[in-house]
Amino acid sequence: MSGPILVTGAGGLIGSEAVPLLAAAPWPVVTTARSGLDHHPHHRCDLAVAEEAASLVAAVRPGTIVHLAGGTGAGRHETYRKNVLSTVHLLDAAARLAAPPYCIVMGSAAEYGEGNGGLLTETSPLHPVSEYGRAKLAQTTLAESICEFAGLPLTVVRPFNLVSPRLPASAALGSMRRQLLEGEGPERTVECGRLDVVRDYVPVALVAETLRRLIAKPAPGETINVCSGTGIELGAILAAMAARLGVSLRIVQRPELLAIPAAPRVAGDPARLAQVTGLRMAATAEGMAEILLG
Repeated sequence: MSGPILVTGAGGLIGSEAVPLLAAAPWPVVTTARSGLDHHPHHRCDLAVAEEAASLVAAVRPGTIVHLAGGTGAGRHETYRKNVLSTVHLLDAAARLAAPPYCIVMGSAAEYGEGNGGLLTETSPLHPVSEYGRAKLAQTTLAESICEFAGLPLTVVRPFNLVSPRLPASAALGSMRRQLLEGEGPERTVECGRLDVVRDYVPVALVAETLRRLIAKPAPGETINVCSGTGIELGAILAAMAARLGVSLRIVQRPELLAIPAAPRVAGDPARLAQVTGLRMAATAEGMAEILLG
């Protein structure tokens, strides 16, 4: 490795777990985010501004870039700004370095859309149905194009449904967790949408470990699903959380949440993850509840 690891979006859901793990390894780590962070060295930077991205990369001269910045926005413009513009400006700046850094770009299973009910492989058709999924697909497509043209080694990582006690209330599991913990008494009311949807739930710790292993043993040219291959019904995780807390549930399914379109089942094929990184995960509803509640 010819330079430090630059981690963007270091204060986010994945970054907050990945940075301590990477910093514990024998590698220098530099972080960046749009806000301050209790890590040194750290740079405050808005990567969606080309000049800021260029100044950052020129100052750090990274040997590896772990690009985690992105996420949802208040609207279409902000979502594309955070995901697409930040990626284009960051990789354009990286392409100007004398020594090309190894780049890991965080995609999303939302790029696949609804899938076909079977296990989604890295070569499955990409038909995103959400604005976020379309932004992530634009991000990874442009990343592949820029890196191919500039000769930058690239790996795209696509995590499936993330599980963490730090999930925001805007996420279904985050909202359920908050309602359970804020409720009182032996019966807790949870307002939600559909509970019969099946998803491939992934601990954020698994994504962080995937990044650590890719840095230790790069896999340029690969796209890797971070998943278990096991579909778990959302309602099963809610029931497991209630059981762990020793409470009963009063479920109120709100019409506006039930009306949100959702594929019945989305799960990934973990074969390439195991092949490239050696990682495998057994996923259960009880295990997800333990992670969410601690």
